[in-house]
Amino acid sequence: MKLLLSFVSALSVVAGLTALPAAAQIPAEPPLATSSNVHVLSHVPGSAAGMNFKDHYAFVSGWGGITVLDIAKADSPKPVGALPLPHFENEDVDLCGNVLLVVNDREAKDLGSILYVVSIANPTSPSVLAVLPLGLTGSGRGSGHIANFVKPDCSQAWLDGGDHVEVIDLTNPAAPRSVGKFESAASMSDNFKVSHDTELDSTGTVWNVGGGGAAGYKLTSDPLAPQLLGTTGDAGRNPSPYNDFILHNSQRRGKSLLVTEEDYIDTDEVPPGGCRGQGKFETWDVSGLKSGTITPQDTWETELNGMFTGGAVDSKAPVTVNCSSHWFDAKNNVAAVGWYEQGVRFLSYRTPTDIQQVGYYIPANGSTWAAYWSPTDPNGEIVYTADAYRGVDVLKIDGGGTTGKKVKAPVRSEWFGTQASETSSFSSSFQSHPTFGFICPVLKADVSSP
Repeated sequence: MKLLLSFVSALSVVAGLTALPAAAQIPAEPPLATSSNVHVLSHVPGSAAGMNFKDHYAFVSGWGGITVLDIAKADSPKPVGALPLPHFENEDVDLCGNVLLVVNDREAKDLGSILYVVSIANPTSPSVLAVLPLGLTGSGRGSGHIANFVKPDCSQAWLDGGDHVEVIDLTNPAAPRSVGKFESAASMSDNFKVSHDTELDSTGTVWNVGGGGAAGYKLTSDPLAPQLLGTTGDAGRNPSPYNDFILHNSQRRGKSLLVTEEDYIDTDEVPPGGCRGQGKFETWDVSGLKSGTITPQDTWETELNGMFTGGAVDSKAPVTVNCSSHWFDAKNNVAAVGWYEQGVRFLSYRTPTDIQQVGYYIPANGSTWAAYWSPTDPNGEIVYTADAYRGVDVLKIDGGGTTGKKVKAPVRSEWFGTQASETSSFSSSFQSHPTFGFICPVLKADVSSP
């Protein structure tokens, strides 16, 4: 989750995918770094925040609305439709049956949130069925950052982003109505009281994540009183080693709950920004859910974290302003994780207590918000990115990453703005600024030039 207000101005200049050309193309610039088993196949320029799939179509959310891609040929998606919508930012567009949900974020308190209910019965011509204003009381922190279906029959959705989860009745998609709010255990943090995302797993468990960690629920006859099955407890609650901002989104795979922790700009930090902490990809053991316990197994973060402070958990890493784990998609024991300006990281969780990077892709001039496995690739090797700056990159990882070896991405010296060779040490010439740390490095006293 981005800080819901401060990021608006930063992205207001980014155009939506609605102005796409007729076909995908190869990117003009090579990636900054890519592992030998990851290949760039094609590129759809524009801007993208999230993506979801039905049949051989991908529905891509961006700041200009929804763009529809035909992915019948998985390695060469083609734009075939669009629905312009004024909204920010709907990074996790959700769909169920012939209905797709788009949410406009709150501007302040609970003002500005709008739910768009969109028909995708004709997938190449999506159309608005209904518009539901949310909040409008002028108090509290309103929902509206993300909407997710929580029933397989598409009749109910949870809206996150606020201090309470808002429940929407979609029995009649053309006439959605809010049935009220409830306080999620996943929002319960004195530091940052917010829920962020909801996922319905194959067992019927509804997972909610946020500032208070992760919580598993079972729906009841009362939509405002779901049964709490278990939580990550103090271990997952901000502040903790596993949650310095929010637990961002989750997917359950077997006995493990896969989670990204986001910490891309924490305003409590001095100074805010950079890659402090940068968030993590995490595995949590849910085998004890019947007794209400969810316990941490392992975490992984990129090579940038702690490179000048011996791997300290909350160090200030340079190079990028905007890097943190974000939206991911997992299958066959490999997660494709969007990591903002650190691209896509392919992480094997075959052994949940030992997460290993088996591939990476760091694009030039990119901010990768999400990565998704293509549902139309019979070989399970193709991944689509949703990139705020670039649009959609189409990647192939050999063997779907299942045959990949443990790899480490480079951190090149020229990324720090020096003229040194790739093998020289940045820290031999520079030291941290006394106030701003390595976000503003200064020459050491005995060094006249880098």
